[in-house]
Amino acid sequence: RFYKKLGYPLSLRNPQTFNEKVHWRKTFDRNPLFSICADKLKARDYVKGKIGEQFLIPLLYSGESITAAQLAALSGEFVVKANHNSGPVHLVDKHQPTDFEGIAKNIRQQLKRPYAVKSGEWWYQHIPRRVIVEKLLRSESGQRAMDYKFFVFKSGDHAEYVLQISYGDTDRQTITFYDEEQNVLPFKIHKDNDFRPFHRPENYPHMVELAKHLAADFDFCRVDLYNIDGQIYFGELTFAPSSGTAAYDPIEFD
Repeated sequence: RFYKKLGYPLSLRNPQTFNEKVHWRKTFDRNPLFSICADKLKARDYVKGKIGEQFLIPLLYSGESITAAQLAALSGEFVVKANHNSGPVHLVDKHQPTDFEGIAKNIRQQLKRPYAVKSGEWWYQHIPRRVIVEKLLRSESGQRAMDYKFFVFKSGDHAEYVLQISYGDTDRQTITFYDEEQNVLPFKIHKDNDFRPFHRPENYPHMVELAKHLAADFDFCRVDLYNIDGQIYFGELTFAPSSGTAAYDPIEFD
């Protein structure tokens, strides 16, 4: 699968590319924190202890299952997801019709699937399967929150990062990568890269500080944060982005 997706053979004996090192981690690294932090429910407690509860998205519901009636009874806009995998995620948007029965059915299907088997990311198999519902973040002007993905690499006490930002709605998204000086990086993965200039929020240094602090226990971790009207929220911690099969173009960036 690695060769078919990326066009070069996988080396676990002497990994050199980012994707190879992600596969090395999936195969050999047994850090118990992976299972805790990849669990979308337990990660909330981990983040609360690290940086404080004020950075958590309001939790509207959690449980072993959910019905269409329970979803319909929730107020406002929200996000529905399983805690043990990498999606899909359902957005309940006041501007769009909502199929509560379809959402509940899909979540039930997700809860039946052992995500770790498909992805090879062993840490997911130790996560008790639950469904969670969080508030959908919007700005005062009605825009959805910007998603900032910090790829944080740590060596000793020194940490560096590459930033990924997704622009647009889920079905029409583009991605742009930036270095630490917010310069656009000339590569793309998966989706189109429109190489959009970086718009720096006033509290951006604080976001960087939080991302590095949340990643401090790992040699690599992707930290997802949201920024909405100056308020920073935690999204998730990821230890194997794209499960180590993201095709970098050009490949030198891999």
